[in-house]
Amino acid sequence: MQYKWNIRESNPEKINEIAQQNQVPIAVATTLLNRGLIQSETIQHFFSPSIADLYDPFRMMDMEKAVTRLSLAIQRKEKIGIFGDYDVDGTTATTLLFLFLQNLQIDTIYYIPDREKEGYGLSQKGIDVAVRAGCHLIITCDSGISGIEEVDYANQQGLDVIVTDHHEPGPVLPRAHAILDPKRSDDAYPFKELCGAGVAFKLLQGLSIQNQLPLEDLYQHLDLVAVGTAADIVPILDENRAIVAAGLEHLNSTQKVGLRALLEIAGMGNQRISVVNIVFGIAPRLNAAGRLGDALNAINLLGSREREEASHLARLLDQLNRHRQSIERATIDSAILQLNATHDLKRDKIIILDDTSWHQGVIGIVASKLKEIYNRPVVLISFTDETGKGSARSIPGFDLYSALSQCSELLDSFGGHKMAAGLTISEQQMEAFRQRLKEIAAAHISEEMLSPELTIEGLIHLHDINQNLIDFLQKMAPYGPGNMRPIFYAKNLGVSGIPRLIGENHLKFKATQDRIVISAIGWKQADKYEMLVSNRPLDIAFVIEENHWRGLKEIQLNVKDIRYSGE
Repeated sequence: MQYKWNIRESNPEKINEIAQQNQVPIAVATTLLNRGLIQSETIQHFFSPSIADLYDPFRMMDMEKAVTRLSLAIQRKEKIGIFGDYDVDGTTATTLLFLFLQNLQIDTIYYIPDREKEGYGLSQKGIDVAVRAGCHLIITCDSGISGIEEVDYANQQGLDVIVTDHHEPGPVLPRAHAILDPKRSDDAYPFKELCGAGVAFKLLQGLSIQNQLPLEDLYQHLDLVAVGTAADIVPILDENRAIVAAGLEHLNSTQKVGLRALLEIAGMGNQRISVVNIVFGIAPRLNAAGRLGDALNAINLLGSREREEASHLARLLDQLNRHRQSIERATIDSAILQLNATHDLKRDKIIILDDTSWHQGVIGIVASKLKEIYNRPVVLISFTDETGKGSARSIPGFDLYSALSQCSELLDSFGGHKMAAGLTISEQQMEAFRQRLKEIAAAHISEEMLSPELTIEGLIHLHDINQNLIDFLQKMAPYGPGNMRPIFYAKNLGVSGIPRLIGENHLKFKATQDRIVISAIGWKQADKYEMLVSNRPLDIAFVIEENHWRGLKEIQLNVKDIRYSGE
């Protein structure tokens, strides 16, 4: 992919001031300034995220009502039904509530809808299960904000509903007993970007505070909240930064046999876990349960107390994930064939594809992959019996939820947020929907938005890349959306020795500048091989990292793009 380099404007005077006041390298000071971190107190706070940074849960709208109702249920020993979702955010939120309430000796059941038969969100079938089980209260996780009819149905059955969700609310809210969703327009909660597991966590935090329960009993489950937060690709800023930082500490020493088994099967049993490990190692296996099998297996694994059971479930999810990868590859090939036959990428600013053979469990992943390849919003819809269920992914600057709202009369249902959404549509509305969405995209997506950008913090010289810099870059973790690993660039580099191709698509070489030599790896950069052997000076954009291999440690440049110098 040909990137447009967006090199952030520098203010050398301010950068030097930040570097001197905080005793940090210039590259770190540059990154801090670019992220609006200027005051020493703010910078030190950023370097040391703490659970003490969490906001008062009672600042969230309806928290008092939700905690009071949940406390009453506990006092009365009422049976509680937890209604979750089949993705990682939903399953971790469900497990969190279940384990915490179980520890309080509360009779609790959980229910996850079947992706293909029930679709997303609170369902009448799930409510009927709660009624038959004798529940008096339902708590939703990562869903419920759009369940107008379903909440009404629950009310008619004599059930109270507490909604915990983080998706964009529609114009009308469900008539639930309490609705916890920081994205409510009437909610003044100071942080809007919690994931579903984060909102469920805030409910339990409020419950613990009001009932003077030891917060440590809740914080031991921050490993689950960190997994849900990282997997849901929400900004790792503000309260999420505190949650993930503390959660990673718990995850790296977790006593949950299910998480330990999952880390082992993913080949991460002996390494320090980061957000990247969650996103690419843990999350796909947990997601595979709901995509191809039964999402209850993910919860059974996360909540398991038996090593043998946990090991069996981890192997099952690993097998499902391998099967998912196979289906995903076939779906990508099919989608690209259809795309080439139906779209003109010089004209079409959004990709909309549908098919009757695609597995509904993988179209969200495939939509994400196609978005990365073509740098356009993507909507993929899988039809069964004239009803289509779709997943959509967007690019920065195009509000997907708003676009679908403008097509609402053509859809049976939809939900999500700016960057990702799901929908249900009848086959007879498909063509009208396709045309409407293309018109909206054409009006709101500029040519500039379709050119992928590489945001670069600034220029660096290879002699400034050392262990001290690495140490400070590690203090800026946890990285993730909103706080991505900083990308720097160096000019007029040479290549020492002969570059090597690794596999079919990766490069390994040594970059050199003024007699300084540093190892470099270019994932999916094989097309740049000729540049490396051209003997021409190069400008290279990269992330600075540590490579650990067979007990050895070295500084490495993770290459993002290469250009000939002066171009």
